[in-house]
Amino acid sequence: MALACAGLVFVLACNQDSNPNINPATSSIAYVLANGTSTTIFNSAVVKAGLDTVFNSPSVFTVFVPNDLACIQSGYPQDTINKFTPAQARAWVLYQTYAGTALTLESFIGYKEQKLIMSDGDSIFITGDSNRTFVNGFQMFNAEVTATNGQMLALQSALRSPTQNLAQIVNTDTSFSFLNEAITLATQVPDSLNNLLSIGGPFTFLAPDNDAFRNLGYVYPADLSTANPDSLRSMILLGLIPQRLFQYDVADSSQYQTFSGDTLVFYYKGLANTVQVLGTDSTAVSNVISIGSLAINGVLFKIDSVLRQ
Repeated sequence: MALACAGLVFVLACNQDSNPNINPATSSIAYVLANGTSTTIFNSAVVKAGLDTVFNSPSVFTVFVPNDLACIQSGYPQDTINKFTPAQARAWVLYQTYAGTALTLESFIGYKEQKLIMSDGDSIFITGDSNRTFVNGFQMFNAEVTATNGQMLALQSALRSPTQNLAQIVNTDTSFSFLNEAITLATQVPDSLNNLLSIGGPFTFLAPDNDAFRNLGYVYPADLSTANPDSLRSMILLGLIPQRLFQYDVADSSQYQTFSGDTLVFYYKGLANTVQVLGTDSTAVSNVISIGSLAINGVLFKIDSVLRQ
């Protein structure tokens, strides 16, 4: 009991004084969530989804539980949960629920991008070693608790099921207006870039934002019509790595071959993450603005300049 309480300090704030009735030998997942002092938001979604009865049944589950702070920081404060329909709450909770087996943090030691099909039918990807565990690129707390009908693992960030492929992310994010136009202009039939980014993969896509193209002298996306379509295609394929990478995968000086056959090198200097094509000079360095936008068919990294050979 003491070990369970210490392990879930971030998730349940569990101790014998504040939660004397939470006992792994007698408490179901539903009971622990309802009585934990830091699982109010997640539990409210469970209740709205009508899953509290399910989590109180003999069926076995592994539930990846974000505590209240993790929910808020990842964009799911109580107000957002309150606005969920029961169907939306159910989908959100089920993406963080694995049915049929009680998995522990130890289960993932030595695994690399272990794929789990969650209860909503979508996948998560887990990597673990003896010190850390990552799910969809987010590091988990080294905290877990056993219930009568399964296991709860503590998340530092609520999981969000990907709803778009890489092409759709670029198409709907206004910071990629120039890139979206470049993909359209560089499209070839039948091997179109749009199809590749829609149904191909998994890929890691290093996507230059609008300012990256403005720095090249283009004022409007339509101005890219003056560029050579083959050059645009080469530029896009230069930033397309044929594997799914998360932030923890990319170590300092790590190298990855791209779809174009070139090699990209990543450098980490403090908080500054950069990438460039192997063999180019320091003027060809791109800064990584954001990492880890999970797509149905990969991961998108946003960069601040166009990669060049």
